[in-house]
Amino acid sequence: MSAGAIPAARPVALASAGIGVVAVTFGMARYGFGLLAPDIRASFGLSSGALGLLAAASYVAYLATSVAAGVLSARLGARAIVAAGGACAVAGMTLAGLAQTPSVLFAGLLVAGASAGLVFPPFSDVVSRRLPIARRARVLSAISSGTGWGVALAALVALVVDDWRTTWLLFALIAAAATGWAVVVLPGRLAPEHSTGIVQRRPHWFVCPRSGALLGGALLVGLASSVYWTFGVDLLAGDGGLSSTQSRIFLVVVGVASVGGTLSGDLVRRLGGQATFVLALAGETAALLLLGLAPGHVGAALASAVLFGAAYNVVLAVEAIWSSLVFIERPSAGLAATMVMNGLGFLVGPPILGAVADHTGYGAVFVAAAGLLLATTALAPREHLE
Repeated sequence: MSAGAIPAARPVALASAGIGVVAVTFGMARYGFGLLAPDIRASFGLSSGALGLLAAASYVAYLATSVAAGVLSARLGARAIVAAGGACAVAGMTLAGLAQTPSVLFAGLLVAGASAGLVFPPFSDVVSRRLPIARRARVLSAISSGTGWGVALAALVALVVDDWRTTWLLFALIAAAATGWAVVVLPGRLAPEHSTGIVQRRPHWFVCPRSGALLGGALLVGLASSVYWTFGVDLLAGDGGLSSTQSRIFLVVVGVASVGGTLSGDLVRRLGGQATFVLALAGETAALLLLGLAPGHVGAALASAVLFGAAYNVVLAVEAIWSSLVFIERPSAGLAATMVMNGLGFLVGPPILGAVADHTGYGAVFVAAAGLLLATTALAPREHLE
């Protein structure tokens, strides 16, 4: 083991802390709205376009904090930034649980959405600086799979608690516990490495020939995937005629399948980054088509859930591994840039595509998103990913 690396037992603790905070910030604070969308629509009498605008609230804050996270992690340390992200998740979801009007819910989603942008980039720095090379891809893949754990747990909570406001409050309690564990595990501010010095993070450092495919692909993946996360449950409950319980079981399956993202590092090692990325996008494309064309068929919905859960998180894991190599001088800033592009897709997708769905129905929107993912395969990584 190299000097300065975490002792052998620490990668497990680091991965568990990352999985926990990613679960509550992405799986609950960011994607929890889509899980509860049918109940929220019924409570406030909202259209698909209005649902899309509410969903966009969390992505506005997510973009802002993703931009700041890479820089702040280097200056303040991973522990402080992750603690701030966890605090945003707790406060925002508490506010959402107390909301009696759409405007208060919007404010809660705005604060909660800030959490996801803060918690993931600091882990990229810690993994790159404090773990041996052989363990980094596997730990990053495990941390990115936290989204699946969070979605599965969120759906189970929603199944037991038949009230969307109480569900948000329970999410906040879980977020507080996960944040506490991360604060215990994470180191404070890491000393700068003499070999790299201080990296000046100007626009040309992020946007360069080597990063073009990575950032462009992240944008398109976010745009297409936003359709599934925001409107999938609403499509099943509306066009598909599935009950609220069935729709939430669907998301449990998505979440459990997402845990397959933990194996992304091994897939990249065996198949290569390009093949893994293309296969994952193909799986996500199939998931969108199945749900969009046959929302009332339970078998198709379950197959779609398995495909999407596994494929989406493999895509995110490959992007995380890829960004740590493209932006090797400052992994957290590079991962933050990738997350910003992904978040831009999530920001513009729900309001625009939700408004389109009010006129065309969800089916056409899901098919269009599937086509976009197929086009994204042209941006698969060409370089060797370790």
